[in-house]
Amino acid sequence: MKFPKGHDFDLIGGLVITVFLEDNLSLTGTFLAEIEDRHHDDPTPIHVNVEEEAEFILLQLTCPFCAPGLPFLPVNTIVAVNVEQILFISPGQECVKDAG
Repeated sequence: MKFPKGHDFDLIGGLVITVFLEDNLSLTGTFLAEIEDRHHDDPTPIHVNVEEEAEFILLQLTCPFCAPGLPFLPVNTIVAVNVEQILFISPGQECVKDAG
């Protein structure tokens, strides 16, 4: 998924969104930024060691993330999400409480 820039699709910093990913996973958090053109001379203090063509969004989780076989991520964790893994994005949802 590439972000459809210039087509009335804009995410602004501070917006709470739920990102639905492949493998039936979702993350809910505050949208912080989009990371696309990373160069060594870029003054951005974020350094990501990935393929040059990869594009990411940064989220600060407002709900904890827990899935079998994956690490637990508590609220306020900042995560980078590869946009190629995003199926769709919706407005933020309430956290789902564990029934257990």
